[in-house]
Amino acid sequence: MLHDRDANTLARVRKRQRPMLIAGAVLFLLGAVYSLWAVDRLHGTPAVEETGAFDRPIAALAKRVRAQHDRLERLQPVTQIERSLLAELRAQADTTGRLLLFVLRFLVGSVVLTVGLMLIATTLAQRPLLGIFQRLHI
Repeated sequence: MLHDRDANTLARVRKRQRPMLIAGAVLFLLGAVYSLWAVDRLHGTPAVEETGAFDRPIAALAKRVRAQHDRLERLQPVTQIERSLLAELRAQADTTGRLLLFVLRFLVGSVVLTVGLMLIATTLAQRPLLGIFQRLHI
């Protein structure tokens, strides 16, 4: 037999099961979609164009890439070797900027996805135990 305080606590936990499961599923899906979006942006968007993305705090880091791109645009190569080196430097700067944004976005997406997965796992793990406690209370 359970005390009234324990029974009330179990009732509260049981009542939170569905909202926790829904919140976990939503967070899991948001993290997965955001991570997939990050992969798509890695392949399809130059780093200097990332400043307009919806994830403003992360996209703000692209301003540094844009400043570097603007400095490289002002350079005036004279020889063919200088043109080749400048093109390589621009490509390298773009790749570095893309990877920086991708890693940060993928990290954020993974954290959100993991929190959602933890909520789902916790909720599903509590169900059998709550059933046992419910039978004890009756």
